[in-house]
Amino acid sequence: MASSIVVPGEDLQEAAASMRRVLQHINVKRSSADFTQVVGAPVRGSAENFEDRWDAGRKQLRQECDDIVQAIDTILDAFTAVDEQSGDSLGGDR
Repeated sequence: MASSIVVPGEDLQEAAASMRRVLQHINVKRSSADFTQVVGAPVRGSAENFEDRWDAGRKQLRQECDDIVQAIDTILDAFTAVDEQSGDSLGGDR
């Protein structure tokens, strides 16, 4: 009994497109805000600490999103190639 491998290609393409939209909105630039003026001297240190951590987080998030999109593209390419090769070997290209 043969079993099938079903790759949800459309779902994967939609996931990659969604991730690309997320990537378009991730601002990887550090804030240029003057925290003393924006939040005042008493909380400036905390605001700068948060900005430092968020800056690192944005960069990590962007890299991980890039990795996910690349992985999805790799999966789709591999399964497309296997599907085409399988069709060719069965005479589907005639």
